[in-house]
Amino acid sequence: MKNKHKNIILISLITLSFCIAFWFIGFIFFTNSIFSAIEPKETLAAPKFTSQDEKNYINSLFNHNKDDFVEYTTYDSTQKFDVRLIALYLPQFHPFAENNNWHGKGFTEWFNSTKAKPLFTSHHQPKLPIDVGFYDLTHDDVMYRQIELAKNYGIGGFAFYYYWFSGKKLMDKPLNNFLNNKELDFPFCIHWANESWSKRWDGGGKELLIKQEFNRADFKPFAEDLFTYFKDKRYIRINNRPLFIVYRPAIFSQELFIEFTKYLRSYARQNNEEEPYIIATKQFNFWEDPKNWGLDAITDFDINNIPGLATKDIPLVADDLKVKIYDWKSYVEQEKIRRDYQYKTFKTIFPRWDNTPRKAYSGALIFDGSTPDIYGKWLQIALEETRLNLKNDERIIFINAWNEWAEGAILEPDTKYGYAYLDTTRKVLENKFTPKKRSSKKTGIAVLTGGRNRISEAMVMLNQGKGERLLISGVKPGISLNLLTARKDIKVESILPIDLGYTAKDTVGNAKEIKVWADKHQLEKIYIVSSFYHIPRVKQEIEKYIKDKQIEYISTPSDFVSRTWWKNFGSFKFLSIEYTKFLIVFIQYKVLGL
Repeated sequence: MKNKHKNIILISLITLSFCIAFWFIGFIFFTNSIFSAIEPKETLAAPKFTSQDEKNYINSLFNHNKDDFVEYTTYDSTQKFDVRLIALYLPQFHPFAENNNWHGKGFTEWFNSTKAKPLFTSHHQPKLPIDVGFYDLTHDDVMYRQIELAKNYGIGGFAFYYYWFSGKKLMDKPLNNFLNNKELDFPFCIHWANESWSKRWDGGGKELLIKQEFNRADFKPFAEDLFTYFKDKRYIRINNRPLFIVYRPAIFSQELFIEFTKYLRSYARQNNEEEPYIIATKQFNFWEDPKNWGLDAITDFDINNIPGLATKDIPLVADDLKVKIYDWKSYVEQEKIRRDYQYKTFKTIFPRWDNTPRKAYSGALIFDGSTPDIYGKWLQIALEETRLNLKNDERIIFINAWNEWAEGAILEPDTKYGYAYLDTTRKVLENKFTPKKRSSKKTGIAVLTGGRNRISEAMVMLNQGKGERLLISGVKPGISLNLLTARKDIKVESILPIDLGYTAKDTVGNAKEIKVWADKHQLEKIYIVSSFYHIPRVKQEIEKYIKDKQIEYISTPSDFVSRTWWKNFGSFKFLSIEYTKFLIVFIQYKVLGL
């Protein structure tokens, strides 16, 4: 009898020892797995151009998709639309003295645009014109054809870039020719490109060519010159007030610019003219209330600050190129270009953008995927938002641009697409445009229980374009996003939708809440952000309730759990409890099938 008891005790001890050993071995694997998930990742180098890339590149140079080309179509050029499309117009397609001195005899914008080269496979460069061809804007017959094209495809006016430097004007001949030839019957307005000129082309101040030194003594002569154009019957007006656009008001002091706008309005009253309707471009972080600068409104075009826009890693043909490539196709397909504005704002859109002809070695931007179809979808959304937010004469959308060939921002017909961008414009205006089915998956980011480091990680992901929406699941009712993001390392840069969920009280609750949210917004892929030690159990719970979505888990570190848990009883205790919870869930779902 004693031997029987001894055998039972021995078997029990062996079983217990085996269970402890099994538990501990599993625990070791568990801790190694979760800590490896938060090991610092090596910074990925820019992808190299391989021999296969070279073959693909060469093939792309000689094999173009002929289906991209759209032929000319004749439309009713007299048809009126409820929204006016005003295309920005660059006059730098004629030789003039200053450019001859700065860039060489006979320099025009065609020099920049035609010297461009493809920088990666299927990169469409150079962009070459058809129809109007390589024109010289000192000849009026060019503008006759441009106006004919613009009217045919529904463009409602040109906004001429205008260069005024304390009485000295540059590139003004095309505009003056237009002003003096009343047969060029087309609405127009002035867009004062008021920054300094440099060889960097973006007003950055390096290799300065001519400086903008606007001061109070310039007010009167400048007003006199502006009103020469404002008085023209073809000039674009809003509520009978001549429209005047300023590119960068904030390069002047706020006090000086306000004085200038007051002077313009006073000058108008003194000369029995209507006060100008003054707007500025929301560019270079100019996010001010326009009224505080003497403006009537702003136009939204901040190409360097687009929240939630992802970059693409594409191997370039040379290592010394300084080019950033954006995934514009996915951005527009996901409708991230929708905006809510605090102040009166006009939309500005571009047909496409690729300024490598100017800045391939100094910071060029390529908006990859900006096809006629993607442009059409953006224009559709811009029309919808304009009709919703603006009325009557203020229903205007600016298009950048009619002819910015060296920035790739062009409506004019070219050798690859023909008249596609113009034709798309007209079809959108007539509500006859249907965009192609989106190719990218609708994606969201879900953060579990509102931990600070998890929210920080999710904000970074959202701002980098990893998701369309953010859900913070399991926070208590009454907690605002501002409170959750109070720390300096959490920046709410994105204007994309952010949702707060309150019903979840545990991981199962998180899973159910995420499923409801994902189904509501028709998300196809979800990033789940949680603390690293929590991921194994989260994975079990989430995938029990969400079976029809692609899921990716993002681990975030924690300050109170030590990697050397064997030296820290608190860490060992915490990880032991978490591992045991994981085992219970694993046995429950995977072993017992409950």
